[in-house]
Amino acid sequence: MEKVELEAQKREKVGTTKSRNIRLEGKIPAIVYGKGLESIAVAIDSKRFKKIISSKAGHNVIITLKIAGDGKTQDVPVLTHEILRHPIKDSIDHVDFYRIKMEEDIKTRVPVILVGESIGVKLDGGILVQGLREIEIRCLPANIPDKFEVDVSLLKIGHGVHVSDIKTAKEVTIITLPTEIIVSVSAPTKEEEVAAPVVAPEVTGQAVPVADGTVAPAGKEAAPAKGKESAPAAKESAPAKGAVPAKGAAPAKAPAPESKKK
Repeated sequence: MEKVELEAQKREKVGTTKSRNIRLEGKIPAIVYGKGLESIAVAIDSKRFKKIISSKAGHNVIITLKIAGDGKTQDVPVLTHEILRHPIKDSIDHVDFYRIKMEEDIKTRVPVILVGESIGVKLDGGILVQGLREIEIRCLPANIPDKFEVDVSLLKIGHGVHVSDIKTAKEVTIITLPTEIIVSVSAPTKEEEVAAPVVAPEVTGQAVPVADGTVAPAGKEAAPAKGKESAPAAKESAPAKGAVPAKGAAPAKAPAPESKKK
C-alpha cells in the first residue's frame, strides 16, 4: 500500500463564501472525520491532491495529513472517502477524508483492472462484459491492495471470472459475494429476421346478421337457422265476411253508382 504525505491547514470558519475563497487560492476545502473522533475542517493544495489520487492506487492511498494549526502540526493517517466535483467544470469542490487507525481493520473497495485480450472476442467476435469494477474487502490499512488484476486472455464465449477466482493475501478478507461475476464473454448478437406481415383477405360489403345471432361473411347469403324454415310473408288479411264495424265507427259508405250517359 502506497503512503504519501499531504500538508493541510486547519480552518476555523466554514461556509459557502469561505469555501469559495479557498478554491480561488488554489486549494480544496476538506473535512477529516472518523469513528469516535471529532471532525476537523482543513484546506489542502489542489494540484498536490490531484497528483496523489491519479496514482495507480487511486483512492486507496494512505495519506498522512500534516495538519497545521493552533501553533502545532499533527500527523493524521487518512483514506480518501469521497470526492465532490463541480457538475460542469469537473473541478474538485470538496473532499471527505476518513481517519484510520493503522492497528484496526477497515472496509474499503479495491478497483478491478482487466488485462489481456480475450480469445472469445478476438477469434469469435464475442463481447467482453465487465460486471464488477470494484471489490469490497476488509483488512489492516497497511495491507490494502492497490488493485486486483484479472487476466481475460483465455476467456472463450460463455466463460467468465467470478469473485471466488480472485487470489489475495491471507491478511485480506473479500466481502463481496464469491458468486458475483467480475467479467464474462457473451456471444455476438445477430440481427433477428423480420417475419413478413400477414395480409388478411380483402372483404367487401358489410357483415350480415343471421337469425341465430351469428354473423355471416359479407357477400354470402345467410343460411336459415338449422331446423327452422323461414316463414312466408304474411298475406294481407281481408275483412271477415259480415264483420260488424267497431262501436262508434262510422259505417263504410257504399260506392256511388256510375252515372248513365244521356
